[in-house]
Amino acid sequence: MIDESGFGSGTPIDYTRYGGDYVAYEYLTVQADRDLEPLYKDTYRSFGWIIENTTTGVLAGGAPNPTTVTLKLKRDRRIRNRPLVNELQRKAESAMEAIHDLENSRTSTALAVALAIGIVGSAFLAGSVFAIEAGLWVLSIPLGAVGLLGWLAGYLAHGRIKARKTTQTAPLIDEQYEIIYDASEQAARLLA
Repeated sequence: MIDESGFGSGTPIDYTRYGGDYVAYEYLTVQADRDLEPLYKDTYRSFGWIIENTTTGVLAGGAPNPTTVTLKLKRDRRIRNRPLVNELQRKAESAMEAIHDLENSRTSTALAVALAIGIVGSAFLAGSVFAIEAGLWVLSIPLGAVGLLGWLAGYLAHGRIKARKTTQTAPLIDEQYEIIYDASEQAARLLA
């Protein structure tokens, strides 16, 4: 046995003299998008987790990342129905990851298409510059106009594709929220 000094004395520590029974905690650190922070906090609370600390996320180089937060959580290891609660938690975490991916797909698809159209527009502008240097002014003007229209089309395409993708993903995101709510509700009943 280990006493308060950290050395083995053979007698167990009397935790009741420190104000109560000993509680063994398990710890978890979770990174979440700042926009989804309330969802993460509410969801983990329903699985018995206590939020100890919330900090701004950190990028790989150690610089702060204002778009993410880091949640430090703890929970009593002796919660009731622990295997069932853990299974429901995994289900909710999977749904939260799906929401994150669906939210990102809204902007990533629109950005990819806009960049592709913008690059094609840039190629036409480069062709226009080369035509000017070759003395082909008549060819340079239409190439430049098509290049500028390509840039404008990329900008307009971004907004349209993002709106269309938002319409497509909204029902899928709602389904994932329902999965989270159902799992959280079941876990709260198991822990009560």
